Amino acid sequence: MKHSQNMKGRFIYTILLFCIYKFLFHTLYIDRVAVDSMFVLQILMYYIMGVFTLREKYGVKEFFITLITNSMLFLILAIISKKIILLSISIIYTVLQNIIRYIIGKIYQNNENVLIIGDGIEKKEIEKVLTKSEDLKYFGYINTQKGSLGEECDIEDIVEKYKINIIIYIKDQEKKYLDKICLLKLKGIKVVEAETLIQLIEGRVKIDKIDKEWFLYSKGFEVLHSTIEKRIKRFTDILLALVVFIFGLPLMIVTYILVKLDNPLHFISNPAFFKQKRIGIGGSEFEIIKFRSMKLHDPKKYSKYASKTDDRITLIGKFIRKTRLDELPQVVNVLKGDMSFVGPRPEWNELGRKYEKQINMYWLRYAIKPGLTGWAQVMYPYGSSLEDAKRKLEYDIYYLKYQNFILDIIILFKTVKIVFFGKGV
Repeated sequence: MKHSQNMKGRFIYTILLFCIYKFLFHTLYIDRVAVDSMFVLQILMYYIMGVFTLREKYGVKEFFITLITNSMLFLILAIISKKIILLSISIIYTVLQNIIRYIIGKIYQNNENVLIIGDGIEKKEIEKVLTKSEDLKYFGYINTQKGSLGEECDIEDIVEKYKINIIIYIKDQEKKYLDKICLLKLKGIKVVEAETLIQLIEGRVKIDKIDKEWFLYSKGFEVLHSTIEKRIKRFTDILLALVVFIFGLPLMIVTYILVKLDNPLHFISNPAFFKQKRIGIGGSEFEIIKFRSMKLHDPKKYSKYASKTDDRITLIGKFIRKTRLDELPQVVNVLKGDMSFVGPRPEWNELGRKYEKQINMYWLRYAIKPGLTGWAQVMYPYGSSLEDAKRKLEYDIYYLKYQNFILDIIILFKTVKIVFFGKGV
């Protein structure tokens, strides 16, 4: 839930902004491609600067961030088109944009009131999750124990008193309250099982609570059988790979030279690329290609895990890892069909085969093509242990279960933000 916070509101916000944007430009006869490209860049900058949000906390600071961002982008357009009037239009646009954001924010602000039915370890667990959520307002729980808001007979009164619109029930306890829960669902109250809500809020599926039976009967996983989704994803992959290759080629040439220069005395023979066997879709292996970020070494003498402070990482290697420039050659893997732009990161075959035996349901991540970036990469910090591999798998399984075009866009935006600020895995 936190990753898709007010997604509908953001979509409406973007459409309204685009309509105003186009209206302000329609009489200026500026190249349409330049105008539309600048709008896409503008939304991306909003996201990077943290103002593409419908949270209630939005004030003077956010207004000035949008003013500066808009002024810079409109200035670029003014220079390209030689129309100084665009500087005045940027102020008008900023005012209108912030008015729309305020109105949409008020409409889509947090109004989800939550009640838990049941008790036990799961209740305590979801209470911790709810207290961290900015999208849900938790009022309490229904049970016979002291500290609850009431008992089964009080449910309807409590729902009406606190204007509850989400009921969370604890699995294996729902039969006790089944009649009441069904009645409330008929009245339009959203009813969600506790573990499912935890998944949506945290963006991960806990692997110690799933098995093959769970996978068999679980909803979601449309990405596994939707032919249309697969074709759209493949078309998007090819398009993005070509764009990144064309516009990223100068960066790749510079990176290639810099990597070669880490050993200037052997510039010609010093390899710039690193190739390694990785595990792809269906558990099949393929060869990944990256810019080399480590010194040449015997892998058998070192740990299979690379840490941030690993002394094998070269000076230029630290930079290209932080900015993810080392990943750019993988667009070739995307074009070949070994990888997708978004998906679970392909694991080194030596580690992956061990994880298959050590980690529950690890084979699930082989259900789709691995990606250049993924949900685990933007949601979990750098990790170099078996426990980190388990946690990342939880995010990968969540992606498999809930994958759609919008989630892919969110991951790409988050990846750009990580690259922009030099943070992340």
